[in-house]
Amino acid sequence: MGMLKAIYKPAASNFKDWIDCFMKFEGNELTELTVVTMWLLWKSRNQSLFAGKTERAAQVGVYAKAFLQEYWNLLRRQGSRQYKEHTKWVAPEQSYLKINVDGAFSEQAAGVGLVVRNYLGQVEAAMAARVEGVHNAEHVECLAFLYALEFARDFGISHFLLEGDALNIVQKINSKEPDLSLIGHLIHGIRTMLHSFDFVKVSHVRRTNNVPAHIISKLSLSFKGRRVWFVNFTMPVTEAAIADLQ
Repeated sequence: MGMLKAIYKPAASNFKDWIDCFMKFEGNELTELTVVTMWLLWKSRNQSLFAGKTERAAQVGVYAKAFLQEYWNLLRRQGSRQYKEHTKWVAPEQSYLKINVDGAFSEQAAGVGLVVRNYLGQVEAAMAARVEGVHNAEHVECLAFLYALEFARDFGISHFLLEGDALNIVQKINSKEPDLSLIGHLIHGIRTMLHSFDFVKVSHVRRTNNVPAHIISKLSLSFKGRRVWFVNFTMPVTEAAIADLQ
């Protein structure tokens, strides 16, 4: 109760007034836990009166925490869908470029690919790079975003949109929380690099709208090192880019 009093000291004449005032702290975890606990106590009381079932007070507390944790998990899952997704690839505004990235991973090799397109949807550049020392698919997807930022820096691209179909990586990059996972150091490096550009926005895109980058990333597995194209793009990439505009 000491912590509760520190947050709010009710000055109400009845329980309804007290709970109305208390609910003003919407979004506070202690508030939510208290409300859920009161609801479960009321439910437990009814079960005792009308069904003859009794529960220990400690068990009510356990139920309250479990119920609230599931509620929070549901909100997080719903929030993950709020990243803007389009039913087709969308060209950037005239003063921007769009860079789509993807990673490819197999037991034998791993690689990344990127495709740069302008406001007309035309391919301006592409890159494929085979990478070593990759642990899993998440690792290489993260490297795809990092390689894209390095590419933009090296070729003077300062205003661009960066898209990939790895939702978990996009969420990690856009989060303000420290990333303590195995790729946390890469996420930190990406966040740091983002500040070196005049404008860059990292977004999630459906896999079906990331086909040219996917093709390039798969191509990277067939050779060693890195290849960059500014002209004479591979036919599958060109055809996929055209299909995006139809």
